Formats: sequence, C-alpha cells, structure tokens
Amino acid sequence: MYILKSLAEGLRILGFDKPTIKTVSREKDLEEIFLSTLFLNYLIVLFVYLFGLLIGGYSIGDRALNMEVFFGLLMVYPFVFNLGVYITYGFFGMTAELLNSKKHIKPLISVGFHTGIVYSILILIISGLSLMLGFELGAILLGVFFAYFLYTMFLSISTIYKYSFGQSLTVLMIPFLVIGFVLTIIGAINPNFVENIITLLFL
Repeated sequence: MYILKSLAEGLRILGFDKPTIKTVSREKDLEEIFLSTLFLNYLIVLFVYLFGLLIGGYSIGDRALNMEVFFGLLMVYPFVFNLGVYITYGFFGMTAELLNSKKHIKPLISVGFHTGIVYSILILIISGLSLMLGFELGAILLGVFFAYFLYTMFLSISTIYKYSFGQSLTVLMIPFLVIGFVLTIIGAINPNFVENIITLLFL
C-alpha cells in the first residue's frame, strides 16, 4: 500500500537517511503522497473525534474546550495541514531557488509531504500528551519537535540542493525572518490577534 511505503520513506528521512532524501526528491508525481497524507490525517481526526465523544470532551487543566469549535477545526485540519506542508516547504524551496535559479521548489515539497505523513502522527502524540500531562510538557515537546524539524529541513536542503553549510543556513533562516516581520506588522495592527484565537477555543 502506497501510504505504508510513504510512511517508511518519511521515517527514513527523519532518521537522516540521505539516499532516501535524494530518491524521494526525484519523485515526479506528488498527487499520491498528497492524498496519502490527507487520508492519514482524516483517520487521525476520526480517532480524535470518536475518543472525544467517548470521554465527554477535552479540557486543558480546568478549562474545557469549546467542543463545537474544536470539532469544526478538526474537520478542516487535514486540508489545512496539507496546505501548511505545501506552503512551508514551498517557501523554503522558493528561497533556495532565489539563491540559485537552477534549483527548483518541487523536490523539497516532495520530501515535505513524505515527512509530513510522519509529522501527522508526531503531532497527534504531542497533542495527546499535552492534554493528559499539561501544557508545560507540551511546550517542551513542541520545542524539541521544532528543533528536530529545523535540523531535518537543514539536512534536506543541503542534500537536495548540494548547498554549503552557509548557503543551507541562509535558506533555512530567511523564511523565519520574513514570518517574524509579518507577525510584527500583524501584532502592531491588532495586538490581541493571537489572544483572540486562543480565547475562541475555550468556553
């Protein structure tokens, strides 16, 4: 089954296997891996939804989540996740292409969807542990996950595009500088933007 093959390749990429990164980056058709990631995320959403019904809802600490909003977000999560993978890896790929016009975005996006299929499971595990054991542990796990993501992205960029350490680091940092600039502008226009989103999740 293709989804199992993609999952195995994603695990090898996250195990820093350079030959797999090179092989996956040459994949021409992204449709199957896109649909596989979408399918897996819908299975995750179904599991989370049924489990939430079974236990009578979710809460963080003493605060109950607004289940109507939460389940509504779950329904759009698979598409948003796939779109997020496409935009994120496309952003880094575009930066790599700006650095050298002979490089292309698509190979990195292909690697992104193969790692994304594993990230889906990791996000479920981190979210579950955060709900059960508290936000503090969740924040630590999220920090470790982010550092792991950065290193995997750095390795993918250097392997696919054959960039030097400095060039790979440049490609890795520029998107974060752009995102930081955009968030600064949003924060200046609407300081309560993030707070309003978090408040929406709670009763």
